[in-house]
Amino acid sequence: MKKCVSVVLCLMLTLSISTHAMAAASDEFGLAVDSLREQGIMVGDQNGNLNLESHLTRIEMATILTRLHGGSETVPGHYDWACYYTDVPDWARGYVGYCTANLLMVGYGNQRFGSNDPVTPQMACTVILRAFEYADGEGTAWNYDSACSYAIGLGLIEPETAGAELMTRGEMAVLIYRAQSGQPEVPGVPVFQAEGIRLAQDGSVISKTITQPDWSRADFSQEANPEIFSGVYSRGWYNAIRQSLVDRDAILDGNNSANFNPQYLYAHTVVTDDRAEATAFAYILGRLGGYTYFTLGAEPYVENQYDYPGYAIVKVSTETGYQEALSFIEPELERIAGMDTRSQVIALNHYLCDLMEYDASGSASAHEIFSAHGTPVPGRCSSYAAAFAFLCGASDIPCVLVSSDTHTWNEVYVDGQWQVVDVSANDAAGGPNQDNYLLKERSPGTDRCPQGTQFAKELLVPGSTK
Repeated sequence: MKKCVSVVLCLMLTLSISTHAMAAASDEFGLAVDSLREQGIMVGDQNGNLNLESHLTRIEMATILTRLHGGSETVPGHYDWACYYTDVPDWARGYVGYCTANLLMVGYGNQRFGSNDPVTPQMACTVILRAFEYADGEGTAWNYDSACSYAIGLGLIEPETAGAELMTRGEMAVLIYRAQSGQPEVPGVPVFQAEGIRLAQDGSVISKTITQPDWSRADFSQEANPEIFSGVYSRGWYNAIRQSLVDRDAILDGNNSANFNPQYLYAHTVVTDDRAEATAFAYILGRLGGYTYFTLGAEPYVENQYDYPGYAIVKVSTETGYQEALSFIEPELERIAGMDTRSQVIALNHYLCDLMEYDASGSASAHEIFSAHGTPVPGRCSSYAAAFAFLCGASDIPCVLVSSDTHTWNEVYVDGQWQVVDVSANDAAGGPNQDNYLLKERSPGTDRCPQGTQFAKELLVPGSTK
């Protein structure tokens, strides 16, 4: 009889404890939801429903993180430049851009973010640890693989929640609430933990403390032909240049009079003052052509540049009068807009031949060539090649400049391969030989820096030289 009473009492005690635990959990859940709703971190759908039982998606997590980390003063639209993913809807680009720029979230590669993919507990714990700076001074304490166990140890998440396959919106609310309860208020001036960046509320960078020789928001080099990385041609070089190429228009839109964008987070690398190395890097930048220029530089707010000799970013600028030149060629671009790429290249070759006249001693800029004039503009091979690169750049056709010791021409990416176009030779030959070097495999000379040319091609079209 006593045994039966003991069992009953034990069951009653267990039930009582379980009931209190459930009530406590319910209270915390309610507090978490109310707190995040009041802060504007979780606002719900068009009807105000928070859909707490629904599985959280990556794009929803980016939105929540932006509001959490950036605060109410942050304008997501200021971070559109950082969203280079192709699967993010327009309304969410600022949120994803903020998380990308602040190193809170990364994509999957191939410019895919996975907007509608569900969030796992591992993902959720990782971004919250990053957002609340648990990585600061604890670089070896946790990583992506151990994020859940580390968060369990901090009391941020329950083991059963961490062991689930996916994360619900309600569970994310509790995770954030616990992190906020154990941390000071999220500062109004966020910090890029991985690269010592501090931002103002308008998105302008206040200061930068370099923490590593090479940094970019993604490892773009993974998409390139690995054979191009040898000698001084490093993945760090590739990532720094590739990021500026991908973000070209966003950088230009925010450039000041010094051709510097104070609201853009530049990738960086190291280019020493060794003559051979500096020449190789300059050669790559010079091969990219188009209507933009890529040059080495450094941000004015870097605090420890001298600790990293050769530290460099890749600035983007345009030629004086380029806007007038673009306006001049606009009718031709509109005429060929419906053509396939091969036909466009042929048309642009003939268009440039009509505008110019070969003169080995002549030199003309794109601004001079693409403007009203009564007679053809004289120019040498390099003038033709630069002007053709300008046309291709305005038409979004990948094009590089190639040089021998005495000659300059172009290669364009058409029909899945790089092909030669030598407009100056075509124009000089004229008549039936006008197309001698128009989309051909043979080159009119010996490339004086073939490795640099291959590197430039891979920067414009990753994987194109495999």
